[in-house]
Amino acid sequence: ESRIINGTEASLVDSKHICSIRLREHDRNFGSGHICGGALIAPNKVLTAAHCLYNNGRKRYRKAREFIVVLGTLNRYERNNGTIVAEVSSIAYMNTFSPDSMRDDVGVMFLRNPLPINGSQASISPMHLATQPTPVGANCQVAGWGRTEKATLSNVLLMANVSTIRPQTCGSIYGSGLLPGMLCAGHLQGGTDSCQGDSGGPLVLNGRIVGVVSWGYGCAEPGLPGVYADIQYYHQWIQQRSAASRLTVLTAPLCSSLISLLLSFV
Repeated sequence: ESRIINGTEASLVDSKHICSIRLREHDRNFGSGHICGGALIAPNKVLTAAHCLYNNGRKRYRKAREFIVVLGTLNRYERNNGTIVAEVSSIAYMNTFSPDSMRDDVGVMFLRNPLPINGSQASISPMHLATQPTPVGANCQVAGWGRTEKATLSNVLLMANVSTIRPQTCGSIYGSGLLPGMLCAGHLQGGTDSCQGDSGGPLVLNGRIVGVVSWGYGCAEPGLPGVYADIQYYHQWIQQRSAASRLTVLTAPLCSSLISLLLSFV
């Protein structure tokens, strides 16, 4: 899981795609069950991180019925006329995902009922995925309800600007821990980053999702940028997933290199 450090409050117009992913059993006090972020990419389809779907304590994936997805609110504790609470019918992830190396850390949640996105529900709108490589130095936006510089989860949705970093630079920092399908973004001087509770949330450039918050060492530490799943790398896999898929564990049509050193992630 990951947080927004030194972010600013998001506006609804810029966050119509953003979802709060929650554990149903912990959300009896509305908002308290938040564990991860996500992004609406189709009327019934939410993009998130695979590790958000995984119960690390029990070493298994959670059942779809354990989740609820909330959209259309900036304060995770508030329900208003535009707030939607959606049931999850199934989930999809790659069977190559590793909670140790964070390899192939992408997942899809399918909502039981497609959401109204034709303008009748002004508070929600899906966002397109990137299909081309993200340029180095691009100014991207990341948002979430994760931990702040005060080390507590944020009640309100926060947004921050981060820049994409050269793969060679990031590779020199994380070594063999930086695998194919990973993208680095942040500020090498530190100060602004995503963190615990933001995991699974989208990294956005020019109205398209270019990354999903995955992992990092600490949060907003100098010289340690955040690591994201690179969405253009996984675009085909994401597009091919549908609620009609018979399996929740889906094989990726991708190859990732083995690593000799496993990192410990936050």
